[in-house]
Amino acid sequence: MKKTIMGVIIFMSILSLLTGCGGLGEKGSNGKGSRAKDNESGISGFEYYYNGSIGANSYSYKVEEKDSKVMFTYTAMQHEEFGDMILECEPEILDRLYKVYKEQRIAEWDGYDKYNPQVLDGDGFSVNIKFKDGGSMSASGSNAFPVRYADFKSDMYEILKPLEEKVLEQNRAELIAKGINGNLTSIMVHFIQHGTSGKDEYDFFIIDDKYRENNCEITIKSYSERYFPKCERHCYLHVPYSEIDFTPVRQMIDDYEILKWYDYDKAAEDYNNEEWFQIAFSFDDNLRINACGTEHPEHYDEFRNAFIPWMIRVYDQYQDEKNID
Repeated sequence: MKKTIMGVIIFMSILSLLTGCGGLGEKGSNGKGSRAKDNESGISGFEYYYNGSIGANSYSYKVEEKDSKVMFTYTAMQHEEFGDMILECEPEILDRLYKVYKEQRIAEWDGYDKYNPQVLDGDGFSVNIKFKDGGSMSASGSNAFPVRYADFKSDMYEILKPLEEKVLEQNRAELIAKGINGNLTSIMVHFIQHGTSGKDEYDFFIIDDKYRENNCEITIKSYSERYFPKCERHCYLHVPYSEIDFTPVRQMIDDYEILKWYDYDKAAEDYNNEEWFQIAFSFDDNLRINACGTEHPEHYDEFRNAFIPWMIRVYDQYQDEKNID
């Protein structure tokens, strides 16, 4: 009997996530519901905020009339360096959002404010809409979502996701045009082969030792013997940051145009048989270059062929004598 009840609870919880319907343990207000009436004046402003789970992105969309123009604003935790990203958009965007408001009966959400205390992690949202007649509505939830929320989110993304991508590319181009002006404060580089690409693995991480005592970690798994004799080695140790000559790495970043890899994330068609890479270079002017994937950006091979020998030289200089081949 207990197993049956637990099965029903799990099924209802999954169903609520898939459909956007109320789930078990939710508390708060369901909003106006079926007694609500649509505002017929049209939308003058729209704002959506998503609060991601731990480790996930949190972001917001805002579309509003301003000085006879319609402006789109995107902010994202994963792109804090850009702040508010603003783009002028076509006025019809508000009309399309109004159509979603009508079709998904968003008026019924007005006053929705629920949370689920039984969920320790998860996500949340808020929606605020302003109308041309001066009226407004709002709804919000934390691990609780109104009916048709999933459909609303899908329709909204279809309208606003292209604007997000466009404004991100605009800010990315501006960042690349500015170039790199700071000094390196940390380096993380991974090259991991799998499938038919091989079995080699090279991992390198170092950060200024004023932030962490054991500030350097290096893993070498060499089977091809391309860069290093056949072995498996690992070290985790303290390296005086001021002693490392980062000039070669800084030159690689310039020579191979690594700044153009900013925010690169692409998967190859044959994902399981391609070398996976991840890089993160941080600078003291708050610039951080992140890139990863199994489809490789321009100058990838040249960078790898230059970086791994430099990494091995650092390893040879500071390796722990207890490493096992």
